Amino acid sequence: MKLMLIGGGEVGRGNSAYETKEIDEEIVRMANTDKPNFLFIGLASNFSDSYYDTMKKIYSDLGCNCAYLKKKNIINNRNIVEEKIKNADIIYMCGGDTVKLVNDLKNYDLVSLLKIAVNENKVLVGISAGAIALANKGYSDSLKLRGESDKFEFIDGLGIINIIFSPHHTQEKKKELLSEIEDKKVYSLEDNTALKIIDNNYEIIKSKQENDAYIITKEEVKLLPNNGIIKENR
Repeated sequence: MKLMLIGGGEVGRGNSAYETKEIDEEIVRMANTDKPNFLFIGLASNFSDSYYDTMKKIYSDLGCNCAYLKKKNIINNRNIVEEKIKNADIIYMCGGDTVKLVNDLKNYDLVSLLKIAVNENKVLVGISAGAIALANKGYSDSLKLRGESDKFEFIDGLGIINIIFSPHHTQEKKKELLSEIEDKKVYSLEDNTALKIIDNNYEIIKSKQENDAYIITKEEVKLLPNNGIIKENR
C-alpha cells in the first residue's frame, strides 16, 4: 500500500502560489520508476480542466507522463477508464466537494478499480477532499458549502485506508472537532503537510516546515513528528 493524504495547500492555479513542491516530489519518488505515469481524477472540482492543466505542468516538470480521466470517459467508455487506471503509477484525486467526489466514485463504479490499484502498489494521492475520499471518514465542510449544515461534519470516505482524516487544520476547526469527536481518533493536518503511508509505516511530509500535523482524540491533541515515522499497529 502506498498512499499520500495531503492536508491542503495551493498548487499554483490561477494567481495562487505553488506551495506543495516538496510533497509532490516525494509522491514521484514513491512511484519508484524512472518516468512515472501520472493520472489525474478531477471529480471533486467544478474546474477540473484547469486544475489538470496546473497538475500536468507540475508533474511533467517532475518527469512524469501525465493523463487525465475525463468525466465523459468515466461515463461513456469503461475501457478507457480501466486502461488509464491500469497504466498509472500515480493516481491523484484533487480537492473540492467531498460529497460529490465520494458519490461519483461510487456511482461510476471506480471504487473497485482504486482498490485493485492500491493492491498493485500504485501510489494513490488525495488532497483535501481527495484525501478524505481515501480514508474511512473525514471531517469536512462539504455540507456547509452545500447549505445542508451549519458546521463541519464527519463524512464517509471509501475506506481505502482505515483512518479518520481532517484536512485544513485550524484552531477553529480543532475546537469544533473536539466537541464532536466522541471515541474517534483523527489525523488532523494543516495545509502543506501530508501523511505518507507505505504499508504500516506512517510519516509526515511537509512543504512548509512551520506547519504541523496532529492526532486528535477526546483526551489529547498530539503533535506529530516532523518528517518522522509514526508507529502504528495496523
